[in-house]
Amino acid sequence: MDQLIFDPHARDEMARDSVTEDEVYTVVGDYDEKYERENAPTRYERMLDDGRLIVVMVDEPARTVRTVWWDKRNSRRRRRR
Repeated sequence: MDQLIFDPHARDEMARDSVTEDEVYTVVGDYDEKYERENAPTRYERMLDDGRLIVVMVDEPARTVRTVWWDKRNSRRRRRR
């Protein structure tokens, strides 16, 4: 897989939701769902083995990760308190 560039906002969101860089590469490289729209980042989704649904938004031409989040509402794993 190509190298990804991480936007500072994406890094902040990864830290907030405890998502690792390796998990981002897993989502983008082996996604469950991919949504492409014109003039918008591509949305990748994957349900990880631990039950978390991770969403990654990537600007495709530059391969820049714009944001990342753990979709707690649609995950099988309960939210940490």
